[in-house]
Amino acid sequence: MRYEDWGDRCPRWAGVRSVLTSVAGVPVHYLVGDPTRPVDGAPTHVLVPPMTSSAAVWVDLVATMRELGPVVSADPPGTLAGHTGAPYRRGSRPKADAAFVRALLEHLDLRRVVLHSWSMGGLVALSAAELAPSRVSGLVLAAPTLPWRRTARFEALGWHTVGRAALAVGVPVAQLALRVPWVRDQATQRRAVETAELFTGQRASAVGGDPTLVSREQVAVLAEELQGLDPRRLAGTVTAFASATAAMFVDQRSTMQLLDRVTVPVLLLWGTDDPLIDQPSHRLHAQRPGWTPHPIDGAGHLLPVERPDEYVAAVRTWMPSTSP
Repeated sequence: MRYEDWGDRCPRWAGVRSVLTSVAGVPVHYLVGDPTRPVDGAPTHVLVPPMTSSAAVWVDLVATMRELGPVVSADPPGTLAGHTGAPYRRGSRPKADAAFVRALLEHLDLRRVVLHSWSMGGLVALSAAELAPSRVSGLVLAAPTLPWRRTARFEALGWHTVGRAALAVGVPVAQLALRVPWVRDQATQRRAVETAELFTGQRASAVGGDPTLVSREQVAVLAEELQGLDPRRLAGTVTAFASATAAMFVDQRSTMQLLDRVTVPVLLLWGTDDPLIDQPSHRLHAQRPGWTPHPIDGAGHLLPVERPDEYVAAVRTWMPSTSP
């Protein structure tokens, strides 16, 4: 979905525009949010969508973030409904998406950036910050897929054996099944139905919070993107989900080492009604030097689009910590 001026779609989105460019010979689509007012020395806020999602999934937040400075959010390769070319042959992975983010920052010559991420995009932003240390001055992780604490003695053994084997076998089987047209069509239809039920509150428990707070305009964009997605790209969601699951439960050591290597200030946001993250684990992660925890009462996993104003307020309060 592209608009020269997203204000044509929704007056609240005036000042947000679609841009097409080429990065290393690959066509790339991204959104640009022009600042609502001059902000001296403001960094560029680069929003990294969840893996396989397009920039349009949080255009509401792109528009709201403009009060803090310039905003950019790109469709990574392999999105279900985006316009960036060269989908990954084996599906989205954090390191591959991180390399794309670094290439985009270099192409746009963005020299002082705050990377924002949501859900599975958290692993991408963390890896991208490590790949581009001279350009990234801060990280905002919203409901990220970070390692969960162990609650049982043999849990680690179970994930390293049964869990690892399940991912190794399940991913190729699911990808093979999604190559069958009938299976793809059924999966696409089911995804559309579940999304519609989610935003009417019928499946609110799946993501927590109050999905009906997401604006009608944002929901309409999501619905249209689902209608126009390429079913052949569904297999990539399997790889993305498996990557996130492995980072949270199977390969926790390498993920924890990645977190320990972060050298820039980090704002860790989550909703207290989010069933997809482990709040005690988030509080433990936020004890690292330079990390700031910020739970938002009653919000769910859709935090960036459910509560965009509170999201921006939290970032505004935290921003001085990213000053050079």
